[in-house]
Amino acid sequence: MCDGSHIKNLFYTFIWTFCPELISKGYVYAGVPPLYKITIGKEYKYLKNDAELEEFRKANPKGKYLVNRLKGLGEMSVDETEETLTDPANRIIKQIIVEDIEGTNKLFDDLMGTSSIPRKEYIKNHSEEAEGDI
Repeated sequence: MCDGSHIKNLFYTFIWTFCPELISKGYVYAGVPPLYKITIGKEYKYLKNDAELEEFRKANPKGKYLVNRLKGLGEMSVDETEETLTDPANRIIKQIIVEDIEGTNKLFDDLMGTSSIPRKEYIKNHSEEAEGDI
């Protein structure tokens, strides 16, 4: 789970519960912030994921640079947010789409509904699929 996923999930749950047509008609997008900020002297560059960081390190094996792991939108400065999420030339946005309406309804009900039993079953059955930074 990436930084801020729990907040995004609450937001998606709200939208799906009260106005699912916004998602089903393709009106909902998520901004994808970069994972790293590389500082080289007074210049910097953003990298979106671990693969880009590895590629950068291979291309700059002896370079002097500082790698900062960005911890999500809540920890980014206004300037960083503006550069990476609001500037159309630099931002990455992802359309939130649903292909299986019935399956999505069940998943939201199981994971975000009032009963904890389906949530526990889902976690038990899908725990091996989970990924995360520790």
